[in-house]
Amino acid sequence: MSSLSIKKLKLWDYRCFDTVDINFHERLTVLVAPNGAGKSAVLDAIAIAFGPYLGAFDEAVGRHFKSSDIRMLRVRETTSNEMEYCPNGVRLEAFGFIPNNTPGAFQRAQTKWARALSGPSKAKTTIKEAKELIDFGKRLQNAVRTPNRNTVLPLLAYYGTGRLWQQKKLTVSKKIHRTSRTVGYTDCMDPASTYKTFVDWFRYWSINALKGKEEAIKSNSVYTQTEFDHNIESVSYAINACLAPVGWRNIGYSVAQEEMVVQHDEHGELPVELLSDGIRNMIGLVADIAFRATKLNPQLGSEASRRTPGVVLIDEVDMHLHPEWQQVVLKSLVNTFPEVQFIVTTHSPQVLTTVKMENIRLLGRDADGSWHASMPQQEIIGAESAMALNDIMRVNPIPPVEEAQWLADYTAKIESGTYEDTDGRILREKLLDLYGPSHPIMLDVDRLIRFQAFKLRKK
Repeated sequence: MSSLSIKKLKLWDYRCFDTVDINFHERLTVLVAPNGAGKSAVLDAIAIAFGPYLGAFDEAVGRHFKSSDIRMLRVRETTSNEMEYCPNGVRLEAFGFIPNNTPGAFQRAQTKWARALSGPSKAKTTIKEAKELIDFGKRLQNAVRTPNRNTVLPLLAYYGTGRLWQQKKLTVSKKIHRTSRTVGYTDCMDPASTYKTFVDWFRYWSINALKGKEEAIKSNSVYTQTEFDHNIESVSYAINACLAPVGWRNIGYSVAQEEMVVQHDEHGELPVELLSDGIRNMIGLVADIAFRATKLNPQLGSEASRRTPGVVLIDEVDMHLHPEWQQVVLKSLVNTFPEVQFIVTTHSPQVLTTVKMENIRLLGRDADGSWHASMPQQEIIGAESAMALNDIMRVNPIPPVEEAQWLADYTAKIESGTYEDTDGRILREKLLDLYGPSHPIMLDVDRLIRFQAFKLRKK
């Protein structure tokens, strides 16, 4: 990657972490951990790390540490839940690539920057150790204001678990008040933001493109595509490329219905609002990334979504998705936005078996209690999901239900040669009542019985 990106993050006394170092892959990092083990906290910390850059722009607000980010600890033995803030506050150090002094000339040069909050009574997060990042943002903001400067702005975006497509129909009086390129940074690091900004802008582009075509018809002239058309094409390309595996394509704004619509070969054209949570929110995610890239870099025309570099954070990338779609979501995102560095979290073994071990980071504690973010010890790409459950997530693929114990007990009796005793017959009857004689599980145990009998004959 040759754009603004992050290579490594070090945290001290941040939420659940006393200290942890996390290395990121240049294209895709998938964070894995149990609930409450810090996956979302890491994404929040990355957003805070990039706060000084965003703070340099008119339409953006950078994130900062809050007092609740400071790790709490027990300082004495009590019977109550007495906790205190860590005495040194919270600190992060980020290592990444900040392009050089020529706006738009993204050259590779690793940089370190840091931010800290010294205590809960201190209101401001420091920026003095992030000067190079701030200066980069200021250079780009000034370049945007300078005529005839086609500066490429890197995309930054954070999609949390609160991301929702929840807008009601837009009215015809809806207005766009700010048209700056840097609107692409509006609420970009708010994980709870909706896709409302995208919808407003897509409507604006669509109506203006339609007006241009109508005027060309009235004047009997040839219609020449404008920036409005290019912007629509940029977003539509991303939707078509990313959602092709599940058949959805051609997002558009219906003037008649006053809402966003998409097309499907089987279902026809449908309002996005009527689709399932999984499809609706995936369309919203892809469209919003493409919109922000297109708004930030309209000079790239219809190729803005595929040529804009940047960093995108997604919490629970598998959220609401059918397992079939979970198996293609990361590949689709990475291929659709080839210049973007993705850092995502997941609980899905279907997602994990689609990426190489170099892309996975397991958050957890060592035997001595220290935090780590390590790669798996072996590849699981292309393997069955059960391997990801067992080897990566440390979850037994067999659920802890009574019926599973029946099968385990009966299998043990077959292997010990006691499956025909009273207990064995009772277990078999239970399994037959549950599964039936032709169920794959019963066929497997019968094969095991034949195999055990064969071994006895060989002795």
